[in-house]
Amino acid sequence: MADTRLTPAVEVAQTILNGSACAILVEGEEQASDAQILKTMFKRLGQAVTFHGRDGRDNLIRELPEFITRLPQDKAAAILDRDFMNDAEVEATYLPNYTGHIFYWRRYCIENYLLEPELIVNCIHTAHALNPDAIPETLKTVDAIEGFLLDWCRRVAPQVAGNWTIHELTQESDRQGLNIEAQHYFKDVTDRDSAWVLSQLTHRYGGWEDAYSSLFSANALRERFEDKLNEVSEKTTTLRDAHQIVDGKRFLKQALNRELPSGLKPYFFSLLAEAASKNLPEDLRLLVEDRILPRWRRARAATEI
Repeated sequence: MADTRLTPAVEVAQTILNGSACAILVEGEEQASDAQILKTMFKRLGQAVTFHGRDGRDNLIRELPEFITRLPQDKAAAILDRDFMNDAEVEATYLPNYTGHIFYWRRYCIENYLLEPELIVNCIHTAHALNPDAIPETLKTVDAIEGFLLDWCRRVAPQVAGNWTIHELTQESDRQGLNIEAQHYFKDVTDRDSAWVLSQLTHRYGGWEDAYSSLFSANALRERFEDKLNEVSEKTTTLRDAHQIVDGKRFLKQALNRELPSGLKPYFFSLLAEAASKNLPEDLRLLVEDRILPRWRRARAATEI
């Protein structure tokens, strides 16, 4: 359900029209989460770019046509989490001749760009400077943190494969116009084996097996899930690849929080974003500074003629 306190799209569009900044719509809360992280990471651009959270992916996609209608051509741009989008769909948005309004991160979500061992080790030592003994051995060095993150990527592989299965089934149901209740993603950072996840999928979708057996029969679900699990296993051999499919917000952030005796400091992700701003990830720089911002500037120049 969308946040009723969210500023209406028409008001945000008017603010964008009245302002002089390139405005980019993102997932997350209006002035927190993704928007705040990106504001910190792109602080070198000053007021040239602003980020506006629209309370989640579904709400942003639902509102985007109104933004497109109310804003001049090429002045409406949105960046969505990759989630389980395929490489071709994601990479198309990085091409110089791309004309669409929706762009995608190359990693699962914006948090995955912050969950790099080098950033984490520096920020953990900063956050616990007065009590370094509170840092467990698993989080004391770059190599230890990389091993810790990869270990958790592999431990949650069944849940990731389950979420990927749900994503595909939701897309397929929408394409076919099926009246199928959307299922929630798995999100608990717990060791769950593949048999448990598959049993949950079978239970959740069992009510539609008779009507749509090609999608929801026990055999169809098992084959799809096992296929996704194999792909996840291949992706989790390196942290770089794992960042494409393992939800940093839902899984890795929780794993880090649980590993520290006192949990993550409330400002920890702000530290990570600040550290990342000093060596901006190339994906972010390319998408915002080389693709979206120049297109916006051309659109502004055209309207001023």
